[in-house]
Amino acid sequence: MSKNQRETAKLSDAQLVILSAAAQRPDGSLLPLPESLAKKGAAQNRDMIEILCKRKFAEERQTENGAPEWRRDEEGHPLGLFITKNGLLALGIDETEETRPSKAATSFPRQRKTALKPHSKAPKASSAKSKKRVTPSQSKQEAVIKLLRRKSGATIDDIVAETGWQPHSVRGFFSGLIKKKLKLPLVSDVSKDGVRRYHIAPIGSSKA
Repeated sequence: MSKNQRETAKLSDAQLVILSAAAQRPDGSLLPLPESLAKKGAAQNRDMIEILCKRKFAEERQTENGAPEWRRDEEGHPLGLFITKNGLLALGIDETEETRPSKAATSFPRQRKTALKPHSKAPKASSAKSKKRVTPSQSKQEAVIKLLRRKSGATIDDIVAETGWQPHSVRGFFSGLIKKKLKLPLVSDVSKDGVRRYHIAPIGSSKA
């Protein structure tokens, strides 16, 4: 087992959900957090995020173009939270498949030696976006699960067409939510035309 795999094994289901949601966003932002984590409270969510940053599955970067804000640095620059290459690998996603867009964030110098301190205005800055973005994401997840429950299953291209996600985001959804969080028996097979199809096996299926 590699070091990255050992670190991944220590992550909670909630942390995997955070990473999976970030992998589905074009800019890789961890914010806004999934609605299912709202009940945990700000302090507990902050602790989970600090652990993700400490293990290099996530990092702070200066934001622009209206990306959700986590806090501000000493010079007043807005900082966001973004999934890293290690975070993608933790979900079974190889970032080399395609280049992740970076318009919503720019590289920020590594000067962080103090604990993360969320900016008091961050919830106000992202609350409106959370209401707009979380619901569509949840409906897409339901749509994907519905596709996977079909007898014929679905291909990666089917899910990309349905959701608008990138292929690596679909694989992250399979690994982070379908298998690790929901623990559904996802199986795949290659048809005679050489196309791999994925489906959720019926309970009790020998293929699960």
